[in-house]
Amino acid sequence: MKLCVRWTAWLGCGVVMAAGLSLRAQTATITVNTRLVVLDVSATDKDGQPIAGLTRDDFQIFEDDKLQPMKSFEAPAAHVLPQDATGVDEVFDPAEPKSFGQSPVTVLVLDQLNTHFEDSSFARRQLHDYLATQPAMLAQPTTLLTLEQGNFRPLQGFTRSRDALLKALAGAPTKYAWALEVNGKADHGPLERLEASLNALEEMAQSYARVPGKKNLVWVGGGFPSLDPDAVDAGDLQLVKNTIQHVTDVLLEKRMTVYAVDPTSSMPGMTEVVNATQMMFVQTAGDAATGDVDPFGARADFDKLGPVTGGRIVRGRNDLGMQIGAAIAQGDAYYTLSYSPTSASDAAAKYRKIRVVCKRPGVLIATRNGYYPSPAEKQGSLEAISYDMSTAADSMIALNGLAVTVERDNADEKGNTYTLHVRSRDLSWSTNEDGSSSAHVAVLAAVFTGKNKMVDHTLQAMTAAAKSGVNVRAEGKIANFDIVVKDSSKAARVRFVVRDSVTGMMGSVDLPLVASR
Repeated sequence: MKLCVRWTAWLGCGVVMAAGLSLRAQTATITVNTRLVVLDVSATDKDGQPIAGLTRDDFQIFEDDKLQPMKSFEAPAAHVLPQDATGVDEVFDPAEPKSFGQSPVTVLVLDQLNTHFEDSSFARRQLHDYLATQPAMLAQPTTLLTLEQGNFRPLQGFTRSRDALLKALAGAPTKYAWALEVNGKADHGPLERLEASLNALEEMAQSYARVPGKKNLVWVGGGFPSLDPDAVDAGDLQLVKNTIQHVTDVLLEKRMTVYAVDPTSSMPGMTEVVNATQMMFVQTAGDAATGDVDPFGARADFDKLGPVTGGRIVRGRNDLGMQIGAAIAQGDAYYTLSYSPTSASDAAAKYRKIRVVCKRPGVLIATRNGYYPSPAEKQGSLEAISYDMSTAADSMIALNGLAVTVERDNADEKGNTYTLHVRSRDLSWSTNEDGSSSAHVAVLAAVFTGKNKMVDHTLQAMTAAAKSGVNVRAEGKIANFDIVVKDSSKAARVRFVVRDSVTGMMGSVDLPLVASR
């Protein structure tokens, strides 16, 4: 199947390993009890209105039904923009996270890949109508992207300008979902759409990774297709499950909450929760369904991304504008709690159930319902690196998990040598026996034509070293990595990607090239 061939190909074609290094052996094991779990918690009344004034003592955190000691607590008042961010034309750049302060952000995605044409057109109109009712200056930075056949791209970067978003939306006509309409459930259509959807989720998480606040992802569309386990090869099915788990890990680590609204009004499914009784039923049913079971163990199901990340999935409604607004409102006011799990187990396969309780009566709580324990060696696995690097290479979005710049050093018969500069404090450093420090990364150089066709790529494992006594966390410290790119008459640009082998955080930079003659 396509997914298996494409992702594993990165490890068998054009891969160059730095001398003496093994990608699989680069990272140290971090047990679960060293992990800090951060929870963004929405607290509302029975009418869905945010409740202010709750304190640390009002909350209890349970993991697998065991009470956990709280490490930190932030009230909604802490989640604000910088004081000087007062204008509608303010620029918000994910590569410069200080511009966001601690404010939550909204990520609007028009899913035109998994949605029928008439429903996409309806969704686009509803999103327009919702935005048109908002004030000229939005409460939080908002970005708009579209997922189409063979294309995932931003329509408008982060802005608080309602009119800028409306203009971007007007300039993006509805697209026909060929993979859905023509292939449907046949051949590799569902796998291809699932791959593109997962790639989009990963790209957004990596692009907005250093934005400090909560990221509220409002996905307007059908979401990736569910796969029938009986209709997919066992090897491909396991690869899909592993990939969904990996992408879910990334979403949770980057504090992205998924709120999805399906514009297919005739489709049966989850409806809006309108009172406390319904909410209690949903929470109870969600706990029972998740329990100690992997939420993606039975089926690769988009709908499970909502409760897993602390959001929700709404289907079978025709009031899309209201549902979009409700999702944004729920993600706007939240408390942030954290804890370190008391369990010393580092079993990677078991899904850990999280439950947050408010001791005040009548308060409804929404937060992520669990996580996969992720020892660091999982990020250094060949499978994870292959998926991350193939996704990063094809992406049209800048990845900002690591701060990366590039400069050309020299050219010789081997090709052009480039030096990638990575901010030292972004990397995961380990201390060696002699007191020196090391950080391990995977570095990719992918060469593209003017039509964005990849003609060559090089993937190398590299190590940065710092002498004993050097403060690798100091401001201005840079780690440098050299990589050679072969000269090509077809080359129009080269995309460089650096991936930290412990955290999986990635940074990218694109450099236009002058084609050789």
